[in-house]
Amino acid sequence: MRLEEMKLQLSPFLERYSSGDSDVIHFFDYKEPFKPEEWAKRQRELKRHPFPRKDLTDYLSSYNQRIGSSAKTLDNIQKLKSNDGLAVVGGQQAGLLTGPLLVIYKCISTIQLAKQAEKELGVPVAPVFWIAGEDHDMDEINHVMIPRNDTAKKISLKAAGAVKSSASLWRWNPEEVKPWLMEVFRSFGETAFTSDFLAQTERFLSQSDSIVTFFAKLLSYWFSEEGLILLDSGDPEFKKIQTDFLEMMIRNNEDIDIAFRSQTKLLNESGFKDPIEVQENNAHLFFTKNDERILLFRDEKGFTSKEGDFSISEAELMTEAALHPEKFSNNVVTRPLMQEFLLPVLSFIAGPGEISYWASLGKVFHHFDRKMPILTPRLSVTLVSRRTQQLLESKKLNAVQVLEEGIENYKREWFDKNRPIETNSSIEAVRSDFIKSYTQLVKLAEEIDSKLLPVAEQNLNRILGEINYMEQKMEQRVRKKVKLPLAEFDEIMLDLKPGGTLQERVWNVYQYINQEGPYLIKNLIEYPFVFNEKHKIIYL
Repeated sequence: MRLEEMKLQLSPFLERYSSGDSDVIHFFDYKEPFKPEEWAKRQRELKRHPFPRKDLTDYLSSYNQRIGSSAKTLDNIQKLKSNDGLAVVGGQQAGLLTGPLLVIYKCISTIQLAKQAEKELGVPVAPVFWIAGEDHDMDEINHVMIPRNDTAKKISLKAAGAVKSSASLWRWNPEEVKPWLMEVFRSFGETAFTSDFLAQTERFLSQSDSIVTFFAKLLSYWFSEEGLILLDSGDPEFKKIQTDFLEMMIRNNEDIDIAFRSQTKLLNESGFKDPIEVQENNAHLFFTKNDERILLFRDEKGFTSKEGDFSISEAELMTEAALHPEKFSNNVVTRPLMQEFLLPVLSFIAGPGEISYWASLGKVFHHFDRKMPILTPRLSVTLVSRRTQQLLESKKLNAVQVLEEGIENYKREWFDKNRPIETNSSIEAVRSDFIKSYTQLVKLAEEIDSKLLPVAEQNLNRILGEINYMEQKMEQRVRKKVKLPLAEFDEIMLDLKPGGTLQERVWNVYQYINQEGPYLIKNLIEYPFVFNEKHKIIYL
């Protein structure tokens, strides 16, 4: 493996955050996320607050044993039982076959930063991955993208389409999922590793009663030897330790919303758009009824659904929180707050979109006398396969050029230099000579009868159209002779930047494991990445 780094604008806001732009960084409590000195500040801040460490570690031990985690993970959980134990936290929705590559990079970021912080601070630091099992947008997680016919094709698990409950509560029959899994692996192509990986993945699937369990078992397999701790935010057992904090959120509900809207207004005044949609009287909590998540809004009687077909008083909601915390879930505003109440978060590993929405949460945290954790941008990576490296070399290109500029200009330039026959000048000469000669014919027609002029013009256009048609046909034949080299340009783009989007947001890690073998993730975990504002290019 070989590493190359580059500046790549993933989002203007992230770029300004990473570079310490004062107009952006003042929305955050820790201004220099890449400096270890900030870790010591955060460590001192966390000492001010109690955490439900025993209940938390009991739950984490139970859950991680259930999904088959290693002894290293269970040891890391014990780090959080200590009063000076800290956590580096990453998170993502549960995706099929672990979802897009960026999930893998979040896990690696979480593991590596926890190791670095533990060494720097001299206290236990555990890597924790927060599976957003509360989410119910199945269209975001019910598919895998695969390359097919020069484009990214979505292979969806159809059964997930109509689910309205949280992902953690959606139960599936593994046998009904198996045909989907077979189709995906067929799409990856047969290699020396395919059979073993498919059998292994089928085994994990057979042990999984939901998309979240399947996701957790796969992540546990790939990362538990590194001690990555997994938690499912939608797990009813995890909800049991949230009761006190839910009640606090209900009592302070209007204050949370005011703080959120006030911070968002400050962002707007600084020229930034709303990172999170602002809705009047949003309670920022979901309540589950009849297996459907309902976003709550405040009204004069307590709380109601947006449509008004469900209502509940504040007293009733407090009772539900005490007796049935599993019925509640957080939205994008209260989830980071719940995470802050439950875990001693040294740093949160954030993607570009997450950095933006955390900027609107400072006043929410401050209302509870809390500071936001250090937000560390996750590692952003592009993998360059050996096949793509060969293609780049044959075109005298490199990955940086493709990521910065795309491929079309290079493709056009190559075609212009490698046309097997030059047709443009010849056709243009014929067209020019014909028009010149035809002008004499038009003059003669006009002398005979001026009424022939429209006919002459119509005839000219028809003949020029035939020349254009012949030009197109010759161009097609020319392109056919260079079709394979031109298709190789498209293959490069499809691998590195499919549809103009970074590879990490589209392709699945199993596509690469199938080609490179079982040590790919291990090699990435062990690579000594540096957390900075640069995009990483890994040549496999």
